[in-house]
Amino acid sequence: MPKIIFDTSIGTTNLGDHIIMDAVNRIADELFMNDFVINVPTHFAIHPKDLLKLRKYDTGIVGGTNLLKNDTLRKSQWKVGLKDVLVLRHKVVLLGVGWWQYQEKPVSLYSRAMYKALFSTKYLHAVRDSYTLQKLNEMGVHNVINTGCPTVWELNEPHCSQINPKKRDKVVSTITDYMRDPERDRQMLEILKKHYEEVHVWIQGSKDQSYIESLTSDIHYIAPKLSAFDAFLEREPCEYVGTRLHAGIRALQKKRKAIIIGIDNRAIEMRNDIGLNVLERQRMDLLEEKIHEEMSVKLYLDSNAIQRWKEQFNH
Repeated sequence: MPKIIFDTSIGTTNLGDHIIMDAVNRIADELFMNDFVINVPTHFAIHPKDLLKLRKYDTGIVGGTNLLKNDTLRKSQWKVGLKDVLVLRHKVVLLGVGWWQYQEKPVSLYSRAMYKALFSTKYLHAVRDSYTLQKLNEMGVHNVINTGCPTVWELNEPHCSQINPKKRDKVVSTITDYMRDPERDRQMLEILKKHYEEVHVWIQGSKDQSYIESLTSDIHYIAPKLSAFDAFLEREPCEYVGTRLHAGIRALQKKRKAIIIGIDNRAIEMRNDIGLNVLERQRMDLLEEKIHEEMSVKLYLDSNAIQRWKEQFNH
């Protein structure tokens, strides 16, 4: 049967979505080798005429990102609504999806009804972290397991053992324009310039560079293309220190040491769950010491949960 991949990289201004979808598409290729698969955007609403064409698709995979939130009527990153429920009812399966920031308020009645109508009751849903698992359980969705983000599924012990634990002379960094802390962001860049011979910054978001230019100068920029970031990581003996979570995970994928500066719930929860190397931005005073630490990388992945989620599609 044909499948839908809900694609966060179409029309995005954040290249982290491309890192996520690279992992999601590889998993989909593995699982749905003989099925026809189409990619449907999450950042744009599906036109009603196009929506009707999706009736023949039996499953829609939503790739790992922070798409879920308490109130989907306000600034939702997933442009889905009641009209979509008519066609996609109980067809949506989560793949390492997370919650948008820490939210104390309960999930709105509208959001709860929409999610429960969209989410499959047949398949297990995979979420990114324990916080998201808790939010869905509170909402009455219990066919959920915590697998971590799909971007880390291949970061097993054989892979991570190949990451050099020693400090390098070159560093690649990122800054997040939409979660600004000028004092601490500037402090991070100045620390990097002090302790590394070369400091390069990858532009992951569309407004990152103008923000960085307001903080400091004498920075080498890497073009805002995932291919440019990949080429740098593969070519240069470097390590990563920056605020962008998935840029740090990409560095690990390319067997480069990474210190992720935690600025929101995503990095903090992944540190708590799988041991990702995260330093909270409020603790920037510890960065100088941390970059000189010899750090081996070991992530605590639940391989049984990952395999369980994958194998359900074999039946």
